Amino acid sequence: MTSTRPDVSVIVPVYNCEAWIDALLRSVLDQAGVDLEIIAICDGATDGSLAVLESMAARDARIRVVAQDNRGVSATRNAGLTLARGEWIAFADGDDWMKPGALRTWIDYGRRHELDVVIGNGFSFEALPPPADPQPMYERQPWGEICDGATWLKRTVPNDDWVVCVWLQCVRRDFVAKHGLRFEEGVVHEDIIWALQTGLRAQRVGFVREAFYGYRRNPASITNSPSHAAVARRAAGYLRVIDALVTAALDPQTDRTLSRILLRQANRESGHLLHVLRKRLNDDELRKPFARQFLQSGYVRVMLKGATNASEMWRALRCWRVYSRFAA
Repeated sequence: MTSTRPDVSVIVPVYNCEAWIDALLRSVLDQAGVDLEIIAICDGATDGSLAVLESMAARDARIRVVAQDNRGVSATRNAGLTLARGEWIAFADGDDWMKPGALRTWIDYGRRHELDVVIGNGFSFEALPPPADPQPMYERQPWGEICDGATWLKRTVPNDDWVVCVWLQCVRRDFVAKHGLRFEEGVVHEDIIWALQTGLRAQRVGFVREAFYGYRRNPASITNSPSHAAVARRAAGYLRVIDALVTAALDPQTDRTLSRILLRQANRESGHLLHVLRKRLNDDELRKPFARQFLQSGYVRVMLKGATNASEMWRALRCWRVYSRFAA
């Protein structure tokens, strides 16, 4: 690894990605026109992921491998943030893939416009090679514009086009350090909280429309796990996301327009929680504490305050009715 500061540090949490990690790392190593380091953190994997990482690191000094006991993806990314030396920080998941030119395009754009955050675009795939002309994940970002983070939230959250995927965000390391940004540990849906904190602090955000990042649809991910423990973690994650949105919305420094938008997003996230509790968590005793916490926190009132149409009003009333039954 060179002693000079890399252009970018790519943080890769790795947990049981043996079948895919080689392809992901090769797609990053093949990025031309940037001096990069890869910080690959093996988070207590129980398969052969660590052996693959160590073998690849022995052949390419740009890969730094860290092995730790299983601590979860947020703690793993935080460990990467502590170790990162690059001017920019990018993220990738171990089962995904990156198109050629991604990092150079993002960084060149960020430098040219003196950005804090570059918002990229991505596509989903099931197997490599990816589709030749994939459907982009996002269509309604402020393409070609530069704005502050609050404006980004105002422009995209109401349209359900808010980019919360951390692997579509290339951030300047000095910006992360200045604001002490870290992922909230032990929380599922941590990307939403990260994107919220980033949006509230960024002064200059820009957007690259080309879909460079490939997200693998992986049935083994936690969001697809049917186990009660995994579903309960998802429910707890939604509660924490709702709390983060409400706290930001009610902050006196948040202007009224953004406050209403964040409350509306809390309404939506409450609907996601309702779906998880009704459709995925079929245990009344496990449902009960989540329902009680929701009701005791006054989130029904928040949902009503954030409702902008009849459907969102009905969602709030339905949450009140169903959670009251679950909490009894």
